[in-house]
Amino acid sequence: MKQTLLFTLISVCFVVLSGCCDETAQDYIIIEYIDVIGFDEDYFEDDIDEGFPELYAIIRVDGDTYFTSEVSYNQALPVSIDLESILFIGEEMNTQVEVLIFDDDDATVEDFIGNATFVPSDFLLQRNRRETVNGGFLEVDLLLKWECDS
Repeated sequence: MKQTLLFTLISVCFVVLSGCCDETAQDYIIIEYIDVIGFDEDYFEDDIDEGFPELYAIIRVDGDTYFTSEVSYNQALPVSIDLESILFIGEEMNTQVEVLIFDDDDATVEDFIGNATFVPSDFLLQRNRRETVNGGFLEVDLLLKWECDS
C-alpha cells in the first residue's frame, strides 16, 4: 500500500512539474488581438450619417503587408480587432512592425485613421499581457499571448 501511494505521488509530481514551461526561453511574440483605445474622430471625410467607423487593421513588417484583419463592427471604444494570433519569430522580432487602422466604407474608398509602430523584441523582457503603442492621435493596445498562458 505504501509503495502504491509513493508511486502515485511521484507520478503526480512528475506530471505537474513537466507541465511547467520556461518563459525565458520564448523568443517569439504572439499577438491575439488589438484594442483600438482612441483615435482622432475628425480624421475622416465621410458623411456624418455613416456613424461610428467599422475598423480593420493591416499589419506591415518592413513595409510589406503581413496580415489584414476582418472588419470589426463594434460601435464604441475600445474596438477589438482579431489578429488571429499572428506570430513574430526570427528576424521579424527585430524589425519594425506597423499597425495601420482603416475605416471600411462601402460607398467610398477606405479611410486611413492612423498608424502606430513597434519592434516585437521590445516586449520580451517585460512579458506583459497588454502593451500600448501610440502613433499621433491613435492609441492601440496589443494583447499578447505567452507560451505559459493558459
